[in-house]
Amino acid sequence: MRLELLSILLRAIAIVESDNGITSDNVYQITPIYVQDVNRIAGTSFTMSDVLDRSASEEMMLTYWEHYGKRYERLTGKKVTMEVLARIHNGGLNGYKKSATDKYWCKIKKALERIYDEEGY
Repeated sequence: MRLELLSILLRAIAIVESDNGITSDNVYQITPIYVQDVNRIAGTSFTMSDVLDRSASEEMMLTYWEHYGKRYERLTGKKVTMEVLARIHNGGLNGYKKSATDKYWCKIKKALERIYDEEGY
């Protein structure tokens, strides 16, 4: 997926996870298990304090998405989409097929539409 689209998806997730701009320090609401999984995948040594840094959080998310996006493509034979990546972010490696992530995806779609409307995409 193009970097520009990933950047837009990151922004939409930040909007949803920060409750439409009322931000917490952990903008993407990354959990300890997410950090551990990224470290296992990439051989990195991120800690929970790193989720307070937006750049580090985005690096973790891109690593997570690359790994589990490839897994999705291998298992399904389909190209990864923004929906798949958002649902993986919210629900883990199999989040794309969990009904519990449907509502999350609807929120992300609304945030994406807002971004597109505001920026004229």
